[in-house]
Amino acid sequence: MAFQDDVIALEARFLAAYRCGDAAASVDVYTEDAVYLTPGRPRLRGRKAIEALTAEDILSGLEIASLTAFHTEWSGDLGYVLETCSTSAGDVTTMLVLRRDSSGGWRICAEAIVPT
Repeated sequence: MAFQDDVIALEARFLAAYRCGDAAASVDVYTEDAVYLTPGRPRLRGRKAIEALTAEDILSGLEIASLTAFHTEWSGDLGYVLETCSTSAGDVTTMLVLRRDSSGGWRICAEAIVPT
């Protein structure tokens, strides 16, 4: 499977779980030591911290309409993705850093969100 296809599958997995209100399943796409940066909130480290924030977002009614990658690159076990994220609170641009895990799958090890 090409890296771009892996990214699309990762986004779909996150969205499906998020839309079902399952914060734990949605953040399964992150590494255990992932870093998460978003404006107006403290830097988060670790899947459990990201899960807590995701659960807050779900409970607040934040809807995610789409995730659309517009640029991807990878080399070896690292890759990055630039994507647009359309939400009920407005659109943002997101940069993801992905790391291949021991099973060969990709997980997000860093995410930074920039309002557009």
